[in-house]
Amino acid sequence: MFPKTFSPVKIGPLDLKNRLVMAPLTRQVADADGTPTAEMAAYYARRARGGIGLIISEGTYEVDELGCKAYLSQPGIANDKHVAGWKLTTEAVHELGTPIICQLMHGGRVSDPRCLFEGESPVSASATQSEGWVLYTDNDAEKHDRGIDGDWPKVTFPPARDLTVDELHRVADGFAEGAVRAVEAGFDGVEIHGANGYLVYQFIHPKTNLRTDDYGGSAENNVRFAKLICQKVRDAIGPDKLITLRLSQDGVDDFMGAWPGGVDYARQVGAALADCAADALHWSSFDWTDNRDPNSDVPMAKAIGEASGKPMLVNGGIADGPGAEALFDSDTGVAAVVGRPLFAQPDWPHIIRSGMDYPWAEFDRKYVIQPAVDLGIHYPMDRRVPDWDPDVSKRR
Repeated sequence: MFPKTFSPVKIGPLDLKNRLVMAPLTRQVADADGTPTAEMAAYYARRARGGIGLIISEGTYEVDELGCKAYLSQPGIANDKHVAGWKLTTEAVHELGTPIICQLMHGGRVSDPRCLFEGESPVSASATQSEGWVLYTDNDAEKHDRGIDGDWPKVTFPPARDLTVDELHRVADGFAEGAVRAVEAGFDGVEIHGANGYLVYQFIHPKTNLRTDDYGGSAENNVRFAKLICQKVRDAIGPDKLITLRLSQDGVDDFMGAWPGGVDYARQVGAALADCAADALHWSSFDWTDNRDPNSDVPMAKAIGEASGKPMLVNGGIADGPGAEALFDSDTGVAAVVGRPLFAQPDWPHIIRSGMDYPWAEFDRKYVIQPAVDLGIHYPMDRRVPDWDPDVSKRR
């Protein structure tokens, strides 16, 4: 079944057994100090056992400065303790023959204010303020599943200040430092998170990038920061580790976001990334066939891939075997990136390959908090209840 989906593919330096990739999926289950846990190792190992070709980790903060940490209980790769914690995961996943890369991210203007230090402001491409709010633990079901009692506030984002050019280079250096630690932890490469509303996205999207220097004002300038990060990461970890760059139109505070100019802007972004140090680009969306451009029906991933000449990893609405195969039939990408189905069905690759009818469980946030795990690596009695302070005025 699905011969294209289950054919091998080489992406950068990595040989994958199939073209299915696990998307980076936010869970918020690391220790409070960002140390990855044994439960996380069991979670990732269970998906490796399920037959996925490549795993991209959840968003991980690479340094603990300039508002990099985006949310409570987010894993880090900022110190030796984080490295040791992640080794549990990389070793468990590699034992099952699956490569894994670490997604590095900076929250920018949508970092949870409780993750900021006292007196610290969030940073962004420009001095703007997100109109959204922190999306996690915002309902009674989620509070119950996480073991949280009491009232929980709607946490909004404070105004962000624009990064200076010197700070912008410091942030890029932080990505490189995190990439070196990721390799030390056993990852097979890294993904630079330039999507979904976070800092690098805030440079790429014209709506949030109001700069008039070399880092704003055109597609070429808007992606300059992302290219700087990719180059510094490449210089730090060398040619033998995979680097991907994730892109999107929408963000955690703008789910229906669209690039001004639509497909034309996407082609400009792709052309500007043609000489980027990343091996591949990763398109993130809710539906890869919906480009949100009323003037064109060309998928964004296809437009970016054609303009850049880079292999495209494509995420968005792929829920079954025919959905994955359709991506390859359209010549839009070299790999299908799957997220939500893998929370509840870690054997999703094996299931679709069987061709059997399957009663799919609909996505629910409870699967994020308590997904199926590999009990040979972690026993669930050790699950931790987060000690999250609902006081939005608190700073570290």
